[in-house]
Amino acid sequence: MVEEIGDWLEGDYRGMTHEIIFLHKAEKYLVKLDMENYDLIEESIKEVKLNPYRKRPHADIKKLGGFKSPVMYRLRVGRHRLEYFVDEAEQTIYVIDAFQRSGDSDYR
Repeated sequence: MVEEIGDWLEGDYRGMTHEIIFLHKAEKYLVKLDMENYDLIEESIKEVKLNPYRKRPHADIKKLGGFKSPVMYRLRVGRHRLEYFVDEAEQTIYVIDAFQRSGDSDYR
């Protein structure tokens, strides 16, 4: 199972404009997920690769306040959250954290 997840994390999706890089903390969380939740996140990540800024079905995106450089975004997938920023010069999305929301104090 870990090998399959690793393949997806490094996957190449044709026609999508942004590359996704998962930092260690986010990758560690994703590897531990069951396949049902993992598939939901995978579908949302595919949508984010098309446009990392706009909220739409399968991509509940919110710009996080308090971050000036780089501007941070949050992707919500059920109870799971992924925090990321976008480097437009490199056309890359860096997912820096992934976690399960458990209450009101999850956001720092």
